[in-house]
Amino acid sequence: MVEMVLNTVRMVDFDQAREHTFGDDKSLEDNLAIGIINPQDFKKMNLTPNLHLKLNNRFGEVIVKIKENKKIPQGLILMPVSIWANQVSGTERNELSLKNIKVDVELTKEPILSFKDLIKKIKRP
Repeated sequence: MVEMVLNTVRMVDFDQAREHTFGDDKSLEDNLAIGIINPQDFKKMNLTPNLHLKLNNRFGEVIVKIKENKKIPQGLILMPVSIWANQVSGTERNELSLKNIKVDVELTKEPILSFKDLIKKIKRP
């Protein structure tokens, strides 16, 4: 397990509103259930394309697929603002925490929950 810092971001290519408008359930998952990391972090963690990242902290946990981008600083994960990112963000001191969120990261072969399955999980009492 590795500790990293998560920042949620709005990105033109990974936008939830656009995916809801023009996409479908599969494109939501493909374009928003992602963690973007530096290739050096990818290499350090011995990641392979068939593995996912399991992010977890005191707010919750989520499983996402991995994308590499050399512009991302090492030790940082970027996630598009989405229902997946919301699983590991929360409130601190009465403010929504969307930046500099500490997460424990581990590798997993567990599946990524679909948009509909995340909604069901949230609605569960």
